[in-house]
Amino acid sequence: MPFFDARKLARRATNYLILGLSLPSILDLNASGPLEYLRALNALLIEFESYQQIHSPDGPSSSSLSRARIPQMFKRAAHGAGTKGRRTSSAADIGLPLSSSDPADLRSITNNLASAGSSLVNFPIGEQELLPGEEYTHLLTPSLPFDPDFFEIFATLCDVLIDCYTRIIGLLPSPAMCAPNVCEMFAKADTRLRKVIVQGIVKDFEDASRSGAKSELTGVNKVVLGGLA
Repeated sequence: MPFFDARKLARRATNYLILGLSLPSILDLNASGPLEYLRALNALLIEFESYQQIHSPDGPSSSSLSRARIPQMFKRAAHGAGTKGRRTSSAADIGLPLSSSDPADLRSITNNLASAGSSLVNFPIGEQELLPGEEYTHLLTPSLPFDPDFFEIFATLCDVLIDCYTRIIGLLPSPAMCAPNVCEMFAKADTRLRKVIVQGIVKDFEDASRSGAKSELTGVNKVVLGGLA
């Protein structure tokens, strides 16, 4: 069943773990008022949604792979609109000996440089490592030495999300505190949370249920047709 694929569950568990690690800081640092808290929560969910688009549980996309495997060191910096000349490098800058005239030495150096360049292009990168220029303000993205367990992570994330909604209730002691801007910000955060968490879980549950029902109907069909034959 695709839902219980080990690699897919590991990627999803890692994404949920990153969100779960980032939520406590929102709970602790933005408890002065409901509006500040909801703004920080909504900003975190926006960053998490962007992170999931790049590090998808279904596997990295071709665009993400191409950006990850090609080092940014080969890109030239833009100097200015009026600059037309190209920067030149001397033999000493790239490590060539100044007094070497032996063709064998030159061939050896060229082969070493070529092999070094190919190793840079094919250098492996982890699926959860950030790409060049990928930065987040609220989302914590630590490197994990192993794949976490999906079911433990998901249950813990649900507990943390319960704390998030409980904190909102605590910051609103009376209905009079529910100003229009607070209600609007809560609706945005709640909708985004349903999109990045609940929607994916419900879709996977529906796919698994549909696949199981189809498999059982196929088995019943074989039994019925086998009895009539």
